[in-house]
Amino acid sequence: MSESAFNGPLRRLRQETMWLQREFILAALDPDYGRRAQLTCEGAVLRLHDSWARFCREVIVISAVGRTTTLGGLQLTPCNPAIKKRASVIPILLSTYKKKKYEPKWFDATECIDAGSRLSIVNLSTVSAALGATNSPAEEIKHVRNFYAHRKKGTCMNAAGTNLFLRPTRPIPPDLTRYTSGGNMVIEAWVTDLLTVATAAVQ
Repeated sequence: MSESAFNGPLRRLRQETMWLQREFILAALDPDYGRRAQLTCEGAVLRLHDSWARFCREVIVISAVGRTTTLGGLQLTPCNPAIKKRASVIPILLSTYKKKKYEPKWFDATECIDAGSRLSIVNLSTVSAALGATNSPAEEIKHVRNFYAHRKKGTCMNAAGTNLFLRPTRPIPPDLTRYTSGGNMVIEAWVTDLLTVATAAVQ
């Protein structure tokens, strides 16, 4: 049996997120933490968010193309006769919207699941259950990422609303190295939980 097409994206997600986690921790715990370390940490969060979005897009595209199996052994068939190759998926998806001209926000579980539904992917129930799981840190990462990217009052409030930071008006990266009840740093828990959700999504 040939290798599942989901192995590549899952492997890349694991490699990238572990690398970002490592760089974040090294910078955040630097005894001389300053603006350069801050930039490294904030950039790592932005890229972590983007890495997750890219993975979610791959899950939907691969599922729509079919002609492979999930890691759990489910045989996927093309969801549409017009889909002969990967490049066909997004145009077909966009054609299902009345006004939408741009791709969904792939990091958003609701939009990602909706895309899978519109394409009628065979493994929709599995993808939906995984991406919509309550243990997914994607929403927390989004709020922190948005503050680091935009630095507005609203994004600061949303980041503070995650309760991850010691001072609500100052969501600084070193706070994300605090230990959670599970015994991991926040940044470590994010990566661990993303990989758990990702693995579940491709079963």
